[in-house]
Amino acid sequence: MSKRLPLKSKRAIPSPKHGWDHPADVAAGKRYCKDIAYAILPGAEIELLTVKDAALKLHGFGVSLETAVKLLSRYAETDMSESVILDQCIGVYENPDGQPGRYSTMRLAPEDRWMDGEPEDEKSIFDAELAWPRPVAYDNKQHAAKCAEAFVEARPAKLIYSDNSIYTLDDNRIWRQLSDTELAAEIRATDPSLIFDTDKIQRMVRAVHVAHFTKVRPFDWIKEPVDAPPRSDLILARNGILNLATDELMPHTGKLFITGLPEWDYDANADCPLWLSKVGEWLHPSFHPTLQEFMGYCLTSDTSLEILLAMIGASRGGKGSITRIIQALVGPALHTSRTLNDLSGDFGLEGMLDKRLIVIPDAHDTDTSRRSAAIERIKCISGRDELSINRKNLPIITAKVPAKLILVANKHPKFLDESGALANRELLLVFGNSFVGREDRDLANKLNAELPGIANWALDGLRRLRANDGKFTIGERGRAASRELAESQSPARRFAKDCLIVTGAPNDYVSLDQAYDVYQHWGDNIENLGSRERRNRNDFKHDLIAALTPHGVSHGQRRWHDPSKSKSGKGLTKRGFFGFKVKPKFRVTDECDIVTGNRDI
Repeated sequence: MSKRLPLKSKRAIPSPKHGWDHPADVAAGKRYCKDIAYAILPGAEIELLTVKDAALKLHGFGVSLETAVKLLSRYAETDMSESVILDQCIGVYENPDGQPGRYSTMRLAPEDRWMDGEPEDEKSIFDAELAWPRPVAYDNKQHAAKCAEAFVEARPAKLIYSDNSIYTLDDNRIWRQLSDTELAAEIRATDPSLIFDTDKIQRMVRAVHVAHFTKVRPFDWIKEPVDAPPRSDLILARNGILNLATDELMPHTGKLFITGLPEWDYDANADCPLWLSKVGEWLHPSFHPTLQEFMGYCLTSDTSLEILLAMIGASRGGKGSITRIIQALVGPALHTSRTLNDLSGDFGLEGMLDKRLIVIPDAHDTDTSRRSAAIERIKCISGRDELSINRKNLPIITAKVPAKLILVANKHPKFLDESGALANRELLLVFGNSFVGREDRDLANKLNAELPGIANWALDGLRRLRANDGKFTIGERGRAASRELAESQSPARRFAKDCLIVTGAPNDYVSLDQAYDVYQHWGDNIENLGSRERRNRNDFKHDLIAALTPHGVSHGQRRWHDPSKSKSGKGLTKRGFFGFKVKPKFRVTDECDIVTGNRDI
């Protein structure tokens, strides 16, 4: 509860006959403020008028000046500060349009009735009214929906129901998920006389779901303020929301659907000398800008760049320390971890709709049967594609996962992706130094103390990334690592590098039979492919098309004659590839006399 406001009214303000702030009047005033909370206010002038109108209404309920300011600040969701609201309310209370308490249900009650239940200690009636849970006057003859309405009216904190989950707005103005069991327990705590059986409580829980349903999802505006900055410019900090475009720190209000906070406070003057020193020990300088920009990108809700980070290299080389710092910057409630096997499982995507970061720690080669599923989900998440999310005991929903991905491993897992799409999305950081035996056991605490400064460092990287139109700064070592990764994920690319001369010229033609014979020789004698990695003729064709189409290679057919027979007639068709030649040391004798050719479109 905020401390008592310094009232500035110079005039004596008449009070209702039964006095200010009867609990019933305060409850009525609170319901009124909650009702206007999501009113559409197209401009500041209209919002100012609404606050004045609301103050006049609260005056009529018999709510005191100080309590009116608290109710409007807490429940009406205005963008005004408490001091501005106070100034507006003073004007109304000093010059009211009507008698105080004229709307109060207590105005005709005996003079001593309003004293019933008044707190005997120094707490205000408003403070007592917010105590929760407390008994609610239910009418058991009413149906569950009506009883649920009485419960919600008495409950101090707002509720919303999104994607089969109920959320409550905590005092820090952050939305926290409640289980149905927790909500049912709250209802039971408001019913000390036990007039409800379990079945009716469950029906009340379902009624709350229906009454507070919303289509908004985490990181959306529940009520978008006038002239709201783009969500991609909003940076969450523990002490507020930073508008990156203006460097203004705005308070948390609950209008933005946020389900967690990071572990740092924004401080524009904070620095991070230890962090910069450790990054210099862990990574070659050519990787520093890439890390800085990605960490800044992680502070936003933006996923439009369709990128993921892979930190690969020596054990005890700094990968874990960097991961933990990024997790702290994002916030404990806003990140999750999954193994590759978990990610490919039936419920591998459960609980990800309100996450901004997914870490795949200690990634290693997963089962071949699960590898394809894991790769497809990584590609869909990083590519912002919608996924069917299976949840235990809840309906399947289709949605985008609004998170960035970080993969951490000593050696990159064997991902097979002939299209190169996954390799093109990966930012690679290579850790070449191991600090085994030289670990600083207190390093985590030392770095956590620098989180505000590390956040500033990351924000500088984000500004540079945006100034560069969303293109990450990648040094020569990073580019070389990316080329090696693309080849490692594509046997067809490695085959082409070893055995083919890719020209993109339409007159360069190799039949599928020829190319597959060379591939078998390459797999047996050079690459030593295992039985699970070896491709049949049809899969080989599709792999080669996927890998080499960007380089001008296509698949089609040409007509040919058997040279041992007459050349009369049109000949037969033979399918193959246009745009490359076989290197001389792998050339296969051509038994075809090619006459004409055409390519598939």
